[in-house]
Amino acid sequence: MTLILRAATALTVDRENRTLHAVDIAIEGNAIAAIGAGGSPGRPGDTIVDCSDALVTPGLINVHTHAATALYRGLADDRPAECWSRSYAVPGQERFGPDDLARSARAACAEFLLNGVTCIADRLSGMDRIAPVIRDCGIRAVVGETLSDDKAPVDWRVVDGLFRDFGADPATSRVFAGLAPHATDSCSDSLLAACAARAREVGCSVFVHVAQSAAEIEAIGRRGHAGALACLEKARLVGPRVVAAHCLYLDDAEIERWADTGTAVAHCPASNLKIEARTLAIHRLIGRVPIGLGTDWTVTNNAMDLLWEARLAALVGKMLAGDPTVLPVESMIRMLTIDGARVLGLDRLVGSIEIGKRADLVVFDLGRLEANPRHDLASNLLYAMGTRAVRDVLVDGEFLVRDGKLTRQDERRLARDHGRPRAKSR
Repeated sequence: MTLILRAATALTVDRENRTLHAVDIAIEGNAIAAIGAGGSPGRPGDTIVDCSDALVTPGLINVHTHAATALYRGLADDRPAECWSRSYAVPGQERFGPDDLARSARAACAEFLLNGVTCIADRLSGMDRIAPVIRDCGIRAVVGETLSDDKAPVDWRVVDGLFRDFGADPATSRVFAGLAPHATDSCSDSLLAACAARAREVGCSVFVHVAQSAAEIEAIGRRGHAGALACLEKARLVGPRVVAAHCLYLDDAEIERWADTGTAVAHCPASNLKIEARTLAIHRLIGRVPIGLGTDWTVTNNAMDLLWEARLAALVGKMLAGDPTVLPVESMIRMLTIDGARVLGLDRLVGSIEIGKRADLVVFDLGRLEANPRHDLASNLLYAMGTRAVRDVLVDGEFLVRDGKLTRQDERRLARDHGRPRAKSR
């Protein structure tokens, strides 16, 4: 049976950045099978979905988040930067146990899907309990157990279990595993090097917080490193299979050398601005290394809205560059989609609307006022449209959101349940 998105306007984000009008997108199984002139006759048994007043885009890709912490939303607004540099503890978090975190991950994945996000890179401690919840929600994800040895030796059992249960190959599993050392200051040089070696052995990506505070830079300086990049280079933790989140405290020389390493960047401007009142000047690296957008956690970015993140990244990026022509619409749409896929090593599978790629798609309702007039739909998407325009969301050709409603879960029930602490599991 074939699913046909009929008479759509498609923002393909292919190499030519084509916008196709009045096309039918045929989906067979989990992949895009054909893209052709709209109105072609279907076969008996085909499912036809009218998209004549809709914009179809690749699914949005969130390259850095912590879904299970969604229940902390609103607990730590407007705190001074030094509070975060000492500890990332959240007031009241001791009330919540593993079961609460698992329920929070379920609610977060639902919220991401309703906002058009079809893929996340998620990391946290306790991922052995969180990852199965993410899988059940249907969203595409790479998951990693947070590793740190600043307080105790690393226990690799959860990591081993994730690779056993989910593998490291995104082509064979919608949810797959990566490695997630916490940060350059909370991980010793030996742990960072061990992660680099393990990643080469397994063939997976590594996700690490880098240069997210001045205190982090001071800490690694006491270990003899002349900055965050030097720390990563010593551990051989650089290159396109390494995803560095934040990168706020890189100096000019590091930024230039960074481009030579090809190390990917997870840019999280809302969280950065809220914690540190600063963010990376991405205009200096865009086009030189893979850059994707992340929402980070809801403590420091209360929204799970990647469209808003892209808008903020573009506007603040223009300000930092002192140039309104940098970070044009086309580049930001790619950062939301195909470039995010490239950061996660998924660009051969998702991130653009092309025959043979997985059918991870978002259908936006063009009947909304903010979608009109339609002089430039890509511009409207970035600078005017919001998540209320998300009509349908597909992952691997399956509708996970249909007509604005979740297909696997009940939004109101999730909202009622979310954030109500339960007795902690032993």
